[in-house]
Amino acid sequence: MTQGVSESVFSMWRTVFALAHVDHVVTSEEIRFMAEAIEDVKFSDEQRHLLTVDIASPRDPVEMFGMITEQKDRLDFFEFAYKMVWADGHYVEEEQDVVHKLRDLHMQDVNVDELVGKIDLELEEDQKNPGGKTEDHIKNVKGIIASFKEKFRA
Repeated sequence: MTQGVSESVFSMWRTVFALAHVDHVVTSEEIRFMAEAIEDVKFSDEQRHLLTVDIASPRDPVEMFGMITEQKDRLDFFEFAYKMVWADGHYVEEEQDVVHKLRDLHMQDVNVDELVGKIDLELEEDQKNPGGKTEDHIKNVKGIIASFKEKFRA
């Protein structure tokens, strides 16, 4: 039995699958997209089973999205979400509304300080071994990041 993906990644995929049901029509293209994900991603047997159930049973995408705990997984969600909603060639109003709502929820929960902290750590590593980057260049990048941080707080 395989260990599977993290709970956050698993929740991300469940949210993607929930999008297939938003317009009350699950097309063969959407089913193919979900089946390929089940086959390609290293899910545990239990995770695979739950995702198979999710193909047939609608879930609330907002509730599922709330279970995605890692920011990277939330960002990955939007990449796969757009692939899901366009799988059948139609990005209908119901799908657009849900994706926009989820994007707004994500933006409310983005921890800018955490993201800036990660960037600061990367820049500190670059400063130790700049690889051609000057300290002035690093200060400029930090200044740009700080200005974006202020915009997010507004």
